[in-house]
Amino acid sequence: MSTQASKTMTKNKTVKNLIDKAVMTRTLALSSLLTGLPTLVLAHPGHGVMTADGAFGNSVLSGIMHPLTGLDHLVLALGMGMLLTQMHSFKKGFVSLGLGLVAGFALSLNMSLNSTFIESGIVLSIVLLTMALMSRYFNRGFNQSNEASVKTWHNLAIAGFGALAMLHGAAHAIEVPTNSSTTGFFIGMIIAMLGLYTVGRGVATYLNTHLQDSLMIQRVLAMVGLCGVLFI
Repeated sequence: MSTQASKTMTKNKTVKNLIDKAVMTRTLALSSLLTGLPTLVLAHPGHGVMTADGAFGNSVLSGIMHPLTGLDHLVLALGMGMLLTQMHSFKKGFVSLGLGLVAGFALSLNMSLNSTFIESGIVLSIVLLTMALMSRYFNRGFNQSNEASVKTWHNLAIAGFGALAMLHGAAHAIEVPTNSSTTGFFIGMIIAMLGLYTVGRGVATYLNTHLQDSLMIQRVLAMVGLCGVLFI
């Protein structure tokens, strides 16, 4: 074997080793990230630091941050704002969801609720929401069904999602940080959730106004949100 050929083989081995090390490093980094994401999503980071002194203002801020740092609450709130807008029932739904959050929060503070049941109910609510967002039946702009029947089913959906919102309110109550003001945290949580409903309304309005195939894009967004909650 010539000296040149030997040098070429050595160089190729060196390059291969560098590539293998780079791939291994990226794999380990990705594995670490994927391992840490569920903890990040479920932990609602930052609450303990914010409310360490028990100040009312910090508790309000913590309550505002809670839905924004929890993917389950974030997806449901934005999605519900979109769905209610598509059903032309935003005000009625806004009230129903708000009452559900308040009732669930109060109930969870006054009695012990099974956290597994609550988390399962939250996932169920997001699955049902995804199905509704993907259906033409819950979008009056695309629905050609009987108006009376549509109104009845829309009212049932609003009541049902209001009931499921109780589970989200209960989850918020269970996750109130230690040493924080419960009242302050509750106020912040309500502000954030109702604000997210409104943002969802804005997203739906934009899709309907500026994009032709808005239902298809809405379906994609709904599936992305569902996959994020289930698999991240």
